[in-house]
Amino acid sequence: MIGTTWLAYFESNARRDCAPGASLRAEVPVALWEPLTSSLGRFQLGESAGGKIHEEMPTHPDPALDDGVRRAVQLYIEEEWRHARELALVIRALGGELQTAHWTNAAFTACRRMLGLRTKMMTLAIAEVIGIVYYRRVADGVGSPALAVSLRRIANEESRHLDFQAAFFEHAISLVPSGWRALYRRLLQVMMVAILAAALIVLWLDHGRVLRLAKARVRNVVSASWRELSRRRFLQPALPAPDARGLARRFPRAVPSTAAPPPA
Repeated sequence: MIGTTWLAYFESNARRDCAPGASLRAEVPVALWEPLTSSLGRFQLGESAGGKIHEEMPTHPDPALDDGVRRAVQLYIEEEWRHARELALVIRALGGELQTAHWTNAAFTACRRMLGLRTKMMTLAIAEVIGIVYYRRVADGVGSPALAVSLRRIANEESRHLDFQAAFFEHAISLVPSGWRALYRRLLQVMMVAILAAALIVLWLDHGRVLRLAKARVRNVVSASWRELSRRRFLQPALPAPDARGLARRFPRAVPSTAAPPPA
């Protein structure tokens, strides 16, 4: 049962919050502090969400939930809250202030609550994809070893969260009558791709400045996001990969890698 396996994983992965390395402030150029803390602050808001799912887990009637899965989902949400606290430590170390609200967080919350638990879980899964790709691109592109350690630690745990989501949805699909499983899987795929497309647009519009400064390109971000889904069982039988080149043309061009960062 997936509940037993994943409950054991989340219980074994409990740890204390990790503060960023003391060298963080010296490693990140001062001109990057404001855009970076602003961008990370929006992710910090997202990581602190999920309270409604956590609260309703013990009594939710979804047939894909047994006692182990219920507790595993709660521990999964609690790991997200830990990521929020660790991002807060990074933000404060760079002189930033925590945000209390942002339209992207409100939009994702509304989307999560639109059609029940599985829509909430699916929206969280896409948020994991976006987080993994964003954290790794920023970790690789800013040039701060201390920041990279903090963001890669979070990204690696987000990757395991996505594995859990894949197992959850595969289990949910297995409970559908055999004659309807292919149709239900395809419906989930279509919904997931639609949410991913919207999330990628929001990511670039809202965090494009930092991603460009980290030398990320739209095409690479789209391709990396698709790989995070397609290498798991979310999209099997596989859907055709999106046209990353075509999508990239709809976004502002990345600034050349030699461009000086904008003033703080």
